[in-house]
Amino acid sequence: MLNRFIHRIFFTVLLMLVPVSNVLSEDISFSYVEANIVATTVDLGDSTEEIEGNGFGFSLSLGFNPHLAFTLSVISTTFQTFQGIEVDSTKKTDLGLTAHTTIAPATDIFANLSATKAEVTVPDGTSSTTDKDYGSVFSVGLRHMATDGLELELGASNTEVFDTTAFSYNLTARLYFRKVFSAGFGYISSDNADSFLFNARMDI
Repeated sequence: MLNRFIHRIFFTVLLMLVPVSNVLSEDISFSYVEANIVATTVDLGDSTEEIEGNGFGFSLSLGFNPHLAFTLSVISTTFQTFQGIEVDSTKKTDLGLTAHTTIAPATDIFANLSATKAEVTVPDGTSSTTDKDYGSVFSVGLRHMATDGLELELGASNTEVFDTTAFSYNLTARLYFRKVFSAGFGYISSDNADSFLFNARMDI
């Protein structure tokens, strides 16, 4: 039911964007490739300890229309040993479509709907077991060029996979060193995890 509601919202936004002018949309690029590093802390709730994980991956966004872009992202996270036991490592792959439009000078809103593939690998000392599932991710957000060299992004996403729903929000500041090269520093908060993000991006 929630999936259908999310899909309706996405395609409603998509239809609303078609007639909108793309004046000033060149200030914010939706065509880029980037490398990502994520440091994650998972709160186990009942335990007094937390699990730390480090993730590495890449993202690609390719605009093919003034208001549309294809997206692909892959992130793999390896967690540290918890109480002497190797815990899960994860891999997540998202393939989707972003719809975006300019709502004010140097300010864009966007919505993304992606199919996701999630894999969890659990070692047992001598071998490992991998479980995988397919689901969806719906994201919305706002990107704003505060100055010529500084972009701010605020977003939220809803992920449905492994029969669970997870909501998260993120805040990112991006510094441009050249016209097409930038570095982003961000914070991501979800139901039971907090992450700090660093990425290097090249607009294409």
